[in-house]
Amino acid sequence: MKRAAVSCLMVTLFAWSGFSQTVNICGSVTDPSGKPLTHTVVRLGQTTQDVGYGPMPYLVTTDANGQYQLGTGACPPVNALKVSKAAHGDAYPKPVYAGGKVLFSVLQVKAWVKMSMYDLAGRFVKDVMNSTLTRGNYSGSIDTRGISSQYYLLRVTVNGATTVLKFRPLSRVQGTTMAQNVPEFQARLEKVAAVVDTLHATEPGYTIGVTPIDTLVGHYDFVMTKTTTWTGDKAAIAAFWGDTSTYPKNGQYIILNRTNGAWPDSKVCWGGAKTPLSTQHIKPIASERFYVYIDPADSNSRYFDFLEVNYGGGSFNGNSTRVDGWRLPIAFRLHTSTGIDTIMGDEYETFFQTRQAKFDEYLNEVPKEFTPLAKVNFANIYSPQMMAVNYYNTGGVYANYFDKYQDSVIAHNPGAPAKTTPWNVLACAGPLGASADWCAAYNRHVGTLPQGANFANWRTNDSALYYQTAPCNYFSRWCHRRSINNYCYGFAYDDDGGHQAFMGIGNVQWIAVAIGW
Repeated sequence: MKRAAVSCLMVTLFAWSGFSQTVNICGSVTDPSGKPLTHTVVRLGQTTQDVGYGPMPYLVTTDANGQYQLGTGACPPVNALKVSKAAHGDAYPKPVYAGGKVLFSVLQVKAWVKMSMYDLAGRFVKDVMNSTLTRGNYSGSIDTRGISSQYYLLRVTVNGATTVLKFRPLSRVQGTTMAQNVPEFQARLEKVAAVVDTLHATEPGYTIGVTPIDTLVGHYDFVMTKTTTWTGDKAAIAAFWGDTSTYPKNGQYIILNRTNGAWPDSKVCWGGAKTPLSTQHIKPIASERFYVYIDPADSNSRYFDFLEVNYGGGSFNGNSTRVDGWRLPIAFRLHTSTGIDTIMGDEYETFFQTRQAKFDEYLNEVPKEFTPLAKVNFANIYSPQMMAVNYYNTGGVYANYFDKYQDSVIAHNPGAPAKTTPWNVLACAGPLGASADWCAAYNRHVGTLPQGANFANWRTNDSALYYQTAPCNYFSRWCHRRSINNYCYGFAYDDDGGHQAFMGIGNVQWIAVAIGW
């Protein structure tokens, strides 16, 4: 007797009680000489924090030895994948498409089954199934309404093992997609690929490592090559800022073209009048938003950035900011008559990269909930609340991004602000608009840690505790990772605990402002 049909058309998030997919991927990241690359971000490409790989982390950072691990337990040996496949042999039946249906087997007591359709160019068409099924052989029909009669790829994942099938719908099947137990099947169809996911390794200033994987258990090493000329030594830093002994000492900006040859001084400008550096590169410091521009003739004035400045009597209070988004590398160096010399802003490395390299790093480093922020026009990496497209508000594709975490934070902290949308979390608005501590805790993912007196533990200067687990503000994390001493204004209340790129200093003689591309 056939078992009751299981409805699978709706892509639903299932609880993982009593079942979790095995994830245990590890390896090392080095340069060609074998030197470990520390703090490299390694992540799985197709996952989200809500669905896919259960409670395991899908984004980690290499340790002091350049090692990483996604999952727990002993690190699998190199080539563990091949050994595992050989052990299974043909006893593990591959899904097939035959007679207008997908035929597949579940060998476990309970397994996660997901099917997704793509066109032959690899572009996503729609999800077909996302469910947990018990042991047995299954036949699944596909709702083909709204799609053309052409060839497609169907990616079928059963408990972490993926097969991609090439198929062409034989007829327009209407109604809910179904999966039914069937007695047995023998047919086979050519497998065109077997990719479960991709591993991405990203280290600022290095080549990006991307490798497809066809199992969630294995050992993968990355060798990454430096792509910039920046050395980071004292001589390089001195050359970057120029001969500071010639700088005026009466409260002046000295604006520097540090686009690494990409733009001439005539195309690098400052102020409301967009004065080119070829005409004037020194101006008095004043209380203002001090704007800098590249390519002022650009019809959309897309390439700009600014410092927020309050200045008077030789005292400077100001900062760079990424609250609205990341547009240009910018760094500022302040020197006083008392000998204080302080630098804030973007890391030097960013000034020596191509613009495309920075965007590529962003898209490979952050999880997919944040990649749309850099895909609009490649002029800006938008902060989440500045996107014109609704991703994080009610009805948006990521409207549940902070959902479970907010429940957990509220359960841990009686008196927490009311639950709200991800947009309000990322923008520090709505119920979180009046509380820097609560909004910062959500963005940094520290809200379930002990608060300490007056939120002292959440404001800790040990920023290594921040952004360690999803969900969090990965845009802000990316900005901080590319900031001098990790100081950056990545979201509205990022000054909570003093982690912003801010200076408050008197007796100012000069401020050098470096503009990059």
